Amino acid sequence: MAPIIIFDLGGVLVGLDWDKACTTFTHLSDQSYDFIMAEIENGPIVESSMLGHLTPHEFHRAICNRLHMDIEYGPFIEIWNGILSPDDEIAEYVMELAENHTLVLASNTDGIHFPYCLENFPVLKSFDRHFLSNQMDLLKPDPAYFHHVLYELWTSPANCVFIDDRVSNVRSAQNLGLQGLVFESLSKLKSNLEHLL
Repeated sequence: MAPIIIFDLGGVLVGLDWDKACTTFTHLSDQSYDFIMAEIENGPIVESSMLGHLTPHEFHRAICNRLHMDIEYGPFIEIWNGILSPDDEIAEYVMELAENHTLVLASNTDGIHFPYCLENFPVLKSFDRHFLSNQMDLLKPDPAYFHHVLYELWTSPANCVFIDDRVSNVRSAQNLGLQGLVFESLSKLKSNLEHLL
């Protein structure tokens, strides 16, 4: 049986530029760049949004309050989605993989980023299943996240290759028996997958 390939989204399939949003927010806030970066990259409000506990409008209000910003919802969404960018080379490779493999998406995401990605990044059409943190109330690297994915796929861990740019996420998956690869570059990914597929 061909392995199921499970991809992370941000930092693997699409580019992430947190600095872009942070720089813009810094001009709109009286808070420091470092404070804002910590909040938007890994802060509790963002985590709540990725768990599905906040609607996009609630997230907008909470972040604006936390960062002391006064910005309308529409422009805020443009800034928030502006951190995402396509990667044509990996998209082409993923579409090639999709011809002979089951592809699964496993992402810590929110109700703003994922709809934007679906609309703007055609590579996502290559995926058979999407496992999204904001729909699961679970975040990687929580082992429960991976247990849920395996249960829904009705497959064994050994039949899965998990690719993520965060070491902690890959280690968590490996601890459950999945084959794990830390994404560093497309060339390295191709080389590693050649040995596994």
